[in-house]
Amino acid sequence: MESLDSEKVFFICDICGYVFQEDPYKMPVRCPQCGSEEVSRT
Repeated sequence: MESLDSEKVFFICDICGYVFQEDPYKMPVRCPQCGSEEVSRT
């Protein structure tokens, strides 16, 4: 069963500043724009 978008939270990349939605249980969370793992929850 596919997870719903309601489970996703917003993250912001500490490197490029890109804001994106991702499942917080997915490890590691990577920025889809630059690939950095240095992200913070917003």
